Amino acid sequence: MKTILKIAVLLFCVTSFAQEQKVDYKKVTNNLVKATYYFADNSDLIEREGYFDADGKLHGNWISYDLEGNKTSIANYTNGKKEGVWTYFKEDKVSLVTYKENKIIKVEEKALVIN
Repeated sequence: MKTILKIAVLLFCVTSFAQEQKVDYKKVTNNLVKATYYFADNSDLIEREGYFDADGKLHGNWISYDLEGNKTSIANYTNGKKEGVWTYFKEDKVSLVTYKENKIIKVEEKALVIN
């Protein structure tokens, strides 16, 4: 009986906290599909968006946002591999991480000055 009760409580907790994330897919070309992911608790706000290639691998720019709609990161992929400069935005700084074939080549941090 205790086991059944534990399973029932566990299933209730999992279903209570599990939220369905809305995702929109739009074919852009024969080789690219744009994916837009929305925050699970607010299906109108975009969490991240980017592209998949014909093989289903991440490709091109991927942009992530916070709940206020501000960019938190800009990432670049080539056929599923991290490539080029990735930008991470924080309150007081911008971090730039350069990748080549999925490996970090360079990391820079710059102070964010707002007048």
